[in-house]
Amino acid sequence: MTNRKKINLEDERFGLFMTDKSFDLDILYGRNFLQNDNVQWIVLHRINLLETKTHELYGQAKPADKSFMVPVKLSVMITIDDGEQFYYGDTDGGITRDHGGDLGFGVYLRELEENNVDINRGDIIEYNMSGDNPRYYEVESANMVTDITSQTIGGFKAYWKKITAVPAKSDIIPFLKKYHD
Repeated sequence: MTNRKKINLEDERFGLFMTDKSFDLDILYGRNFLQNDNVQWIVLHRINLLETKTHELYGQAKPADKSFMVPVKLSVMITIDDGEQFYYGDTDGGITRDHGGDLGFGVYLRELEENNVDINRGDIIEYNMSGDNPRYYEVESANMVTDITSQTIGGFKAYWKKITAVPAKSDIIPFLKKYHD
């Protein structure tokens, strides 16, 4: 009779299918793909809350009073929703306004760790698809809870987060342009 160690499958199940080494290898492959084959990146303009002047009562800041930290370039996987057209006034003869689609992107948690940043609601995302005209988006959902199955490899552990951003109002753009000069 051999003396076998009984394995508790609930506690040890990850070791059967995924180990830390194989998880790290999968992350390495994915990040290499983003940086070399599917080169997409954004520039993150984080709001500097310590230097931003806010209203005493409401805690909100006017665009001219917002201060930003040094921009950070991040490799990401981008999706841009289709735009919509709105009418001011009469729907048939009113003035039309085109609304660019929302921006969504996935970013590796390690990418954020290595750049010592996190993405928060209200931060500004710069993305330049064509190379001619950067577009700016304001983070609407920063996905602070990443412990969901769709953001794991085989339910092992989280490795990415999904960010959703909406087109930024044009009044913030002049204050971001100074970072390009």
